[in-house]
Amino acid sequence: METTPISSHNLLVYLHSELVQLPKSFRDHVCTECGWSNATFYRKAKGAYPISNAERDKIISVGDKLLKNVASVSNRFRKR
Repeated sequence: METTPISSHNLLVYLHSELVQLPKSFRDHVCTECGWSNATFYRKAKGAYPISNAERDKIISVGDKLLKNVASVSNRFRKR
């Protein structure tokens, strides 16, 4: 696989857009995994309703997966 040179401007724009999308991706993935609507997500985020142990495990799993994806994006741009 050939890599194309990335200018620092493109790197900044690309990584910024990945990070800006993180909250929405997190919410969407948690809602999908837990079978929640967006309204339920925000009610639970405010602490209005308890989170079960199964939901807690899924939330942690989603967070770990998304953070690993961001780390892999960063690693692609590192000079070796």
